[in-house]
Amino acid sequence: FITDKRYPQRLLNCYDSPTMLYYRGTAELNAPKIVAVIGTRNHTEYGKQQTEKLVAGLADQNITVVSGLAFGIDGIAHKTAVKHHLPTVGVLAHGLDQLYPPAHANLARDMISNAGGLLTEFRKGTNADKHNFPIRNRIVAGMSDATIVIETGIKGGSMITAELANGYNKDVFAYPGKVTDTKSDGCNYLIKTNKAILLT
Repeated sequence: FITDKRYPQRLLNCYDSPTMLYYRGTAELNAPKIVAVIGTRNHTEYGKQQTEKLVAGLADQNITVVSGLAFGIDGIAHKTAVKHHLPTVGVLAHGLDQLYPPAHANLARDMISNAGGLLTEFRKGTNADKHNFPIRNRIVAGMSDATIVIETGIKGGSMITAELANGYNKDVFAYPGKVTDTKSDGCNYLIKTNKAILLT
């Protein structure tokens, strides 16, 4: 519940913080350093390499990695965090009695056994309906100190999360890409409009 000391305290600074959260895992939701690593489901090899390099580079910084457990950049961020023994939390768009995408069931188990966790505001029995994902994204942005966008098109969940993080006065970073690469259009736009700091 929102008054519980285990509730992610950073969310209390958000105007639309959820009243109740459901959690499975042991990761500290109020860890000293929490970073969201997000991006497109349809990543390129460049996006994969940069995600792995980034998360591996955080391994000695005592950072908790947060993402949405989706295909693509989210999944790569979680897997790399587990590989390097970083706690990682997946924020879900459904209840804890199911897992979407089902292909990430083993990854979710690995996250929990590696001092990570799964977090959601949706009650048991809630399906992963399309409109739940933007709602989920505000928790990803709100519970993190900074949001890092690896690769994304001009539209999509990552852009929503970046906009939310900006609205919460959080730091947003983005990896630049080629001007001809539609998978980097969103990142380049965030940098161009001063909504994200260029990350290299």
